[in-house]
Amino acid sequence: MKKPEIFSRPLVSYLLGRRVLVLLIMGFSAVGYTEDGVSLLRSLPAVGGYAQLEGVNDSYNTLSWRGIPFAEAPVGDLRWRAPRDVPAWEGVRDSSQFSAICSQLGSFFGDPNPTTFDQPIGEEDCLYLNIWRPQNTSADLPVLFWIHGGSNIKGAGSEHLYNGAAFADKANAVVVTVNYRVGSFGWFSNSALSEGDLGDDSGNFATLDLIKGLQWVRDNIGQFGGDANSVTIAGQSAGCINAWGLLQSPLAVNLVDRMLCTSGLPVVSSAAQGQQQSTDVINTLLIENGYASSAAQAEEFRLNQTDSWIRTFLRALPAEAIARHTPSGIRSHFTDGYVIPEDGYTSLLLGNYNKVPMILGNTKDEGTFFVGDAGFYSATDAEIWDLVNSQNPESVAVTDVVAAELVPLYRPLHRTLSLAITLTVDNICRYLSLLQDDVYRYDFEWDNSPKPWDEIFGALHGMDLPFLFGNFLNADQADLTRFMISAENQFQREALSDDFIQYVAQFMRNGNPNRLFDRLPYWYQWSNFWSAKKRLVLDSDLRTSSEDFWLSDVDGALNELSAAQRVEVSEIINDLDLPLEDANVEYQ
Repeated sequence: MKKPEIFSRPLVSYLLGRRVLVLLIMGFSAVGYTEDGVSLLRSLPAVGGYAQLEGVNDSYNTLSWRGIPFAEAPVGDLRWRAPRDVPAWEGVRDSSQFSAICSQLGSFFGDPNPTTFDQPIGEEDCLYLNIWRPQNTSADLPVLFWIHGGSNIKGAGSEHLYNGAAFADKANAVVVTVNYRVGSFGWFSNSALSEGDLGDDSGNFATLDLIKGLQWVRDNIGQFGGDANSVTIAGQSAGCINAWGLLQSPLAVNLVDRMLCTSGLPVVSSAAQGQQQSTDVINTLLIENGYASSAAQAEEFRLNQTDSWIRTFLRALPAEAIARHTPSGIRSHFTDGYVIPEDGYTSLLLGNYNKVPMILGNTKDEGTFFVGDAGFYSATDAEIWDLVNSQNPESVAVTDVVAAELVPLYRPLHRTLSLAITLTVDNICRYLSLLQDDVYRYDFEWDNSPKPWDEIFGALHGMDLPFLFGNFLNADQADLTRFMISAENQFQREALSDDFIQYVAQFMRNGNPNRLFDRLPYWYQWSNFWSAKKRLVLDSDLRTSSEDFWLSDVDGALNELSAAQRVEVSEIINDLDLPLEDANVEYQ
């Protein structure tokens, strides 16, 4: 029996015209619609009522809603507390623009502008998320919940790189990007802040922000065509570290269905480390505000104050003061016994984590970023930004970025570090495969950037992200990833990106990246068998591989270095919490 054509174009046009007329008569502005007559207005439950917001037609034939608050602004007395439910608001919120980024120091990430590098930017009122979906009638679409990177001290969900339009269109999926508190705003574990609430006392405010975002998705994503029971958390670098934290947190159980994690490890800081880091920040702030003139005096003064005085002092400080004093050691959450019960590697070895299908990856030249950051780059961040975005690659030399006297050491050191990172991710796969059979591994090896960037950066930390999102910058967009772009490599980039997105889109639907008859190489799950194919190599010649990386590979690279060089690279390896060992797993 033929269904009534209640969604036929003439009837929709008639009804919309009637609705707009009624709204105008009542004094309301007309609500936005898609080209197919679907309303862009959404009404969401909130504390004290409902909250309305209106999205926009976006690029790649998508719809988007930007700057959606998912928690109450963590300002004033809510600084360093678990996120609260978002209150209702009056009227219809315009969701065409991104929110402010979270308070941080300016850098390549977040809202990059070389004039603000190392200066406080952003706002504390920053707990907002952004949604893209394809402009079609599909419902129950899989959801990609993206967690930005940035060493947990910088970054935002609104960066050019994370624009979800291309991915939403090509994957026929919903994309959510989310802000979370960073630096000392997001990770601040100190006994003086404890008042008896497990969440407020945890110090893991950023992790709690992400959990709050996932709860919002569970409760509301259906209104945007997403399936709340098909959520893939995904992140790179610190975003990947935070994704591991979500798998380890009992508070995120039933909020995560799959994980894509690239270039990040399940590292966790101890409560003692958190206490020491935050105490150092407090002492520095006491000196800056005239309560002491030295670290020793600040320590004595602090110990003579009540916890209530410390809390009042800290919460009265301007955000800029806090942003300036984020400990460089902050990389991850703390073992607080509530949000994060135990050490990250321990959780994995004991099987104390949410066992969901996962994709784990890293880039071939992870080490270039970290070795450069350790003092090998003579150029400042602002100078690198200018070289990447304003200079013709033909006019750039390796020594414009890497200190000339360190060039001979640069490649062997970053190669050694890259092997150590690859070994660590391989070891994680080896252990996890004893507990679950749906772990997929990739290596991103594409490095066909214009010279000399191919030598300076190679397959840089984070270079897989433009391929994942399908975002290669427009002429008017400045970004650190611009170095990779040329007309000569455009076809390679776009083809590899399309393949990567196709794998991930399928993985988001059923936990397996393979689809029958799709022409792509079969992506085998990780296997602890010597000859088995176990990794996908993302390169211009897309392929699968049975290659394993072992401690002997790292030792071989270390043995090619001088004693002083080995010490230098070992310090970076220790700082990144890379356990140089072979997994205690029997191979067959």
